[in-house]
This record gives sequence, C-alpha cells and structure tokens, in this order.
Amino acid sequence: METKPVIVSCEVLRDEIERVAPGHDIRFVDGALHDYPDRMRAALQERIDEIPGERTVLLSCGRCSNGTVGLRGGRHRLVLPAVDDCISLLLGSRARYLEEHGRQPGTYYYTRGWVEYIEDPYQEYLKIIPKYGEEKAAKVARMILEHYTRVALIDTGTYDTGKLQPYLDKVCAFYDLPLEPLEGSLRLLEKLVTGPHDEEFITVEPGEELEECRFWALAEI
Repeated sequence: METKPVIVSCEVLRDEIERVAPGHDIRFVDGALHDYPDRMRAALQERIDEIPGERTVLLSCGRCSNGTVGLRGGRHRLVLPAVDDCISLLLGSRARYLEEHGRQPGTYYYTRGWVEYIEDPYQEYLKIIPKYGEEKAAKVARMILEHYTRVALIDTGTYDTGKLQPYLDKVCAFYDLPLEPLEGSLRLLEKLVTGPHDEEFITVEPGEELEECRFWALAEI
C-alpha cells in the first residue's frame, strides 16, 4: 500500500481536518447527510470506491447513527476513530465528550461547520414560518430543544468564533438558553492523520466490512 493516506471527511469537520492534514488528498461528503445514515453510508462508500490503487483511507467521522456501519474497504484499509460522533473528535477524545455529557447532557453543540453545512433547529424554524406562520413554527421549534439546558460553542482554534456570535445570540435568545464556550482539541484528528492507530481507532482491513459490533466496545472505553 502507498504510505500517504487519503482522507474522507464529513464536511462539518472541514476547518479542523484541513488544519491537521495540509497537503493531503481530502474528499468531503455533505454534512447534512448526518440526518440520513443510509445516504451518508452511500456517499462515504462512493468516495472510498473512487480512490485508485491500494491505499489507507482515513475516515474523519465516527459511528454517526450507524452511518459508517457497513462500509467496505474493498482494496483499501479503512481507519476511523472509535467514537460515536464528531463531538468527540472536536473535543479531542471520547472521554472528554463523556465528561461534558455527564456534566450537562442537554447540550446543543456548535462549531462553524455546524452553522455553515447543516440545518440546525433554528434554521429549520425559519424555513417553516411561511408554511405554518411564526407562532406555530416557533412552538414546534422550541419543542425540539425543550429539554436542553445550554448551547455550547466548541472553539477548535481553526476559525473566528466572533463571527458566529451574532447568529448564536439569536439562537440562544429564541430558545432562552445560555451560551457556553468550550475549548476544543485537535488531538484525536491529529492522531488519525499521524498515528498511532491504537485502541482509540477501528481498522477495517482490505476485503472486510465495518460491522456494528466493532462499536459495541465503545461502552467500555
């Protein structure tokens, strides 16, 4: 296999993966696919299959609601972080995510990628106003986050958080939630690119398929 890997990444992580992997061949999939696991899997598989030769393919994503379960390496070796979703990647480890989740489970997380590449509940609210009217649309939108206790902005040091402030101020005012900044970390993404690929990662050898049971051990990590 060639020594330099190819990276296939969710677009939500564009800022972060481009920072840790300059000069690498990076291929993105639409960030909005995180809501549609079957479509996400198909898009990731398409990116993998179009890579020529025999390569190591680094997947910059996690389990993502089983959106990566069933991926086939074909002639390539696949490596991805052993995490549930990209929040752990942006915080630097699954342990850090579990710490934050234990402290405040009702957290809606943001980075620039989430604002730019997916529709959050507030954007969905704005879209349905013409159909339902502002009052009904607001009622539906607020129900989605009714059990949340904060909005958290993860600062990974790869973008200007100040540019997101006006938008997040609107979001927090609408949902009556406090905004809390969180220090992000590129540690796990850097480790994905440079190794070692130890117990924090899942490796799928050529010809194998990524089975769901590979993620079951996450409860023990």
